[in-house]
Amino acid sequence: MNGQVQGRAGRLWLRQRIDVAEGAVELLQRKLGILRGEQERMRLLVARTEERWNRLCAAADRLLLQATLLGGRRVIPLASGERRATLRIEQTVAMGVVYTARIVLDAPAGPPRTTGGTALVPAERACRAALEAACAHAAATAAAATIDAEVSATRQRVRAIERRRLPRLRAALAGIEFALEEREREDAARLRRRTARERP
Repeated sequence: MNGQVQGRAGRLWLRQRIDVAEGAVELLQRKLGILRGEQERMRLLVARTEERWNRLCAAADRLLLQATLLGGRRVIPLASGERRATLRIEQTVAMGVVYTARIVLDAPAGPPRTTGGTALVPAERACRAALEAACAHAAATAAAATIDAEVSATRQRVRAIERRRLPRLRAALAGIEFALEEREREDAARLRRRTARERP
């Protein structure tokens, strides 16, 4: 306790600190409830996006193999040209936690096909779909990790207040209240003795 606040002022100071700490626990518990709901939603999203990504990757692999078999090994590098894909990460906030909302893929369309035949067009579409699914899964995984970390940190803050801060404040308050009661008893005893002496 700062400066060993004592007496009635100390009791008031400690009661206020206890109220603040209990209010903080209540707010953190509410935050934890909301975050746990978000955590469950993210876990389901991670599982769903992973399943979709795996399925689309398998389809892209099949179509790429087919295009390679029909057009030869050089058809894939020739078809890609100099194009480069970029990613943009978008974030959102929930209960003061900033996390990845989505990852946007920007893969520019290439020039009209001159090599690879008709098998390359569906292969390219399948690869793009697989990349978009990979972005969705990466965003969900990153968001889930951030939410998990915040749930853990919030739980630790609640425990620290409930197990350390509040017991210390309550013990200090009990000590002050005991000292005040002792002082009041001593004052009452002193008053009784003085009154007894003053009687005729």
